Amino acid sequence: MNKLSIKPIEVTAKYLVVAFAVLFISACADTPVVTLEDSVQQFHDLTDYDSDGVVKAREQCDGTSIGAAIDNYGCGTRTSKIMPFKIDVKFVNNSYQLSDQANEDISRLAELLKMYPQINVVIEGHSSKVGVAKLNQVLSNNRAKAVALVLINDFKINEERISSIGYGFERLENLADTEQAHAENRRIMAEISHVEKVDDLKWTIYTVNQAN
Repeated sequence: MNKLSIKPIEVTAKYLVVAFAVLFISACADTPVVTLEDSVQQFHDLTDYDSDGVVKAREQCDGTSIGAAIDNYGCGTRTSKIMPFKIDVKFVNNSYQLSDQANEDISRLAELLKMYPQINVVIEGHSSKVGVAKLNQVLSNNRAKAVALVLINDFKINEERISSIGYGFERLENLADTEQAHAENRRIMAEISHVEKVDDLKWTIYTVNQAN
């Protein structure tokens, strides 16, 4: 009796296994197959050429200074700052011949004048207190003119932007009556101040110390 009662249960179990298998296969057959597309092609340039943290596709201000504070388009703000510029050229006694060092200083002045065409300059000639006042007045005028002519002829600076004046020994740099003092007083001077746009920099932990 026990063996005969087991057979129907085994048959039923087999049918259930087959039924579940059919259902599982049917479910798998109904699942849609997803096909992956090719990788997306990049059309925009994502290179940061000036290292300011803004990619080329969004860059509107090239050549940003390293460390400058910028917006999302790579553009920063600039502040006007007065930058003094001074040259001091010396001469030998009773001469207005320019030395090699003088030409280097004049070259720096010429570069500044070309960079800022709105700037004019006054060249001052001075002499030592050796000899008569009239001779030293002429000598100081010639020293100032010598520098002015180099700027005009050699560096092609518009002569309307350049003035020269001689003061003789009216404005001595050194009041002592020594050879060293006389050498210091034989000079021309050109001192100007120009407004330069300077990039505002990002705040860092070192900013406070730099301000002090």
